[in-house]
Amino acid sequence: MSIWPSIVAVLGTLAGALTAGLLQHRSARSARAEERAASHRQDQLGAVTEFAAALDAHRSAMFHRERLTLTGTTGTEHELEAQTRSHDTRAAVTAPHIRLQVLVPELAVAAQQAADATYALRKAADRTELDARRHAAKEASVAFIAAAASLLSPADR
Repeated sequence: MSIWPSIVAVLGTLAGALTAGLLQHRSARSARAEERAASHRQDQLGAVTEFAAALDAHRSAMFHRERLTLTGTTGTEHELEAQTRSHDTRAAVTAPHIRLQVLVPELAVAAQQAADATYALRKAADRTELDARRHAAKEASVAFIAAAASLLSPADR
């Protein structure tokens, strides 16, 4: 009676177990990588959404503030409230803007263009210019969102 068939059987069993373990390890590592990628994408979407919302709030506050200024209500309580609100919304843009630049650097240029267009609402000469600047700011925000949608589209993943 030969011992070789038993040795081959044991070696085959060990090789099978080793192969299964390696495949399981690789599968787990791949699942963790997919989970990290999905989490990063969610963080990116959150950054885009927070920035767009903060910019929208600031654009609205700036438009209201500048409209009051153009109507000659300088120094009134309403104008002071509008000025305080615009300062608050401007400050609220900073953190989401930085987060966006860190998490989605590919959108930094479009984000800066949208922010600059919003900041340009300040000191409009008249209502026509204010309306034109507001329209340009909205278009820049729409362009930013379109760039984000294109970059972060789930179809590309």
